[in-house]
Amino acid sequence: MSVKKTAEEKPVEKKAAAEKKPVAEKKPVAEKKPVAEKKASAAKSAAKKTAEVIIQSPLGGEITGAEILARVGNVDKVYVRVDENKAYWVRGEESGNVDLW
Repeated sequence: MSVKKTAEEKPVEKKAAAEKKPVAEKKPVAEKKPVAEKKASAAKSAAKKTAEVIIQSPLGGEITGAEILARVGNVDKVYVRVDENKAYWVRGEESGNVDLW
């Protein structure tokens, strides 16, 4: 047995179908780190990876900046002259030099 739908019944079915739309579930939003935190962590990583500076003489001797500072002590400025094998230092009005190799 087949049932024919009349013109009056069709709009009612459409309204009912429209009312039965599934409710969209809300998905939890993933927490995002602020950009400032990412930049700060990148800066910390860069600070940890410092390059070691090695000064080399033409004759093959090597010395680091830390070793030079240890030799000259507490100074304002240090000028390294590899060709002369010397580090010249300035502290206030005082000045002097040390041999590197």
